[in-house]
Amino acid sequence: MKHLLKAFLLTSVAAFATETVPSIIPAEMEGMEAELRADGTFLIGGPTFIYDRILGAGGMHSESELWSPAKLRDRLLFNRMTGIMSWTPMAPSIWMKTGNELGDMLYQDFITSEKDRPTNYTPILEGGFRTPSFHGFWATARLFQDDHFSQKYMPSRRKMVDDSYSHFGENWPLFSSAYGGLGYANSLIDASVLAGEEYYWIFSETSRWLPVHNKPRVEGRVDVMNLSLTVAYEDAEYQNKLEEERGTRKELNGSVYYRCGKACKDGVFQISAGLAFRAVDDSGAVYTELEEDRVFWPFMELRIQPVKRLTADVMFGINERDWMVQDSIQFNAPTPKDMGSLVGVKNISATRLNPLADTKEIYGKEEINLTADGQMNLLQAYMAFVDTMGNVAVGGRASVWTEYGAETFEVERYAEDNKFKVRYGDVGRINSWLKGVTAELWLGMWYEKIFNFKASAGFERIDGDLGEAEVSPAEYYVGFAADWFIRKSFKVSHSIHYRSDAQWNLRFANPLEVKGDWYWDASFEQQFPKQGIYLTGTLMHVLASETMEAPNASNNSLRFICSAKKTF
Repeated sequence: MKHLLKAFLLTSVAAFATETVPSIIPAEMEGMEAELRADGTFLIGGPTFIYDRILGAGGMHSESELWSPAKLRDRLLFNRMTGIMSWTPMAPSIWMKTGNELGDMLYQDFITSEKDRPTNYTPILEGGFRTPSFHGFWATARLFQDDHFSQKYMPSRRKMVDDSYSHFGENWPLFSSAYGGLGYANSLIDASVLAGEEYYWIFSETSRWLPVHNKPRVEGRVDVMNLSLTVAYEDAEYQNKLEEERGTRKELNGSVYYRCGKACKDGVFQISAGLAFRAVDDSGAVYTELEEDRVFWPFMELRIQPVKRLTADVMFGINERDWMVQDSIQFNAPTPKDMGSLVGVKNISATRLNPLADTKEIYGKEEINLTADGQMNLLQAYMAFVDTMGNVAVGGRASVWTEYGAETFEVERYAEDNKFKVRYGDVGRINSWLKGVTAELWLGMWYEKIFNFKASAGFERIDGDLGEAEVSPAEYYVGFAADWFIRKSFKVSHSIHYRSDAQWNLRFANPLEVKGDWYWDASFEQQFPKQGIYLTGTLMHVLASETMEAPNASNNSLRFICSAKKTF
């Protein structure tokens, strides 16, 4: 624990924008870790749409809107990079997961009449395996879908598509994915080929939910020493039965990436480079458009470290439409052995937060331009420190930032479509300076591997015309997290935090306010390490009110999730 806390201060600028200590509660589904975080504004519209702005990251954008090389193998859902629906192969094991928004009590089907039963809530389902390696070869398969957050607008979405639009059940979930495949790994190469089918709904700039059916999706990955290759083919079908519209998109996307190896990292200059790409072939109504049907995004990362304590990083990418620069200078100040501190400055300048995303959204004669003229510029200065005294650590971080040209949406009018409240206009910019100051303090305590505790609090003050921004973030939070190991095999974890009000400014004619609330999550895990068996139960959203946290979304509800895993 002590080394983990101090390591935070010795990492790159990207680590500055993350939690000091990772969440100790398991996420509902891979890629949904944001719903457990306290340190920022995290508004859940569903598994495939989350506003995730981290306190201290600077600027008005959410983390998933900003492209970076670290997200090369994330999925692109409209204009956001996300870990949800990830096809990254799991470690060798067999596992299952199920759960429910509390209220769906099966026994009520037998003891109550249909008229008297409460509203039916929705479940979660996952199961899969990956075999142990046999002469380097392995096989895997996985089915996973999350029906949570699907209830409120289910009747509207159901009218748009054929059948149940999922692999299992009739809740019209926001995603349902299944794949299987083979892989091979040795000391030199790690390769896999997966194929499957998936249903999902993307949330668009006009606030519509758009159905996508990949039949099939095929993904191949190869890692050879310091070179990584990813290629995916998606044969996607779009439809809207209400308008009697159908369309298809055949897409090829992926990346090639060379990362700095060990010998490179030992030098003063460290270089990594890559290419991300998309190419599409659209037919019929697919509701979005990629200019020239393709995008190639070459990029390079440079690190200069003339002395051990001083690091300069720069990432830049450019093509015929867009360019992006992310750079920083960071200094780790000399401190006593059990202390650490750093100061730094960073800059993000870009014509677009995500240069791989589609460029237009189209409904009949309505066209929404998803690119804005000009560029955004974000400047930030920050500092962080930690002091460790035995089994206690105290730390903090603070920053000041200013941004000009932040991406936003210039609304021309509001309307209603299939009971969705929608908007029309174009993506634009806030042509004025926004300024922010953030601060966070935390206290950590631990005893061997039996117990650890963290208390933290933070605030952010933003000056400028927030009414032009998509979201007015929460101003402050306070959080407490702890876990215990009982008899070295039973783990109890709790996380409780309060986050202040946040507000969606532009999605509806009247702003949508998400009131501040207390959130409590808890998990209980029985471990059998010798047998490689792990049984986990998790309660989520226990104290908070059932609230709609994003436009045209279902309420965030109390839910219980249990999982079982056997590792090989």
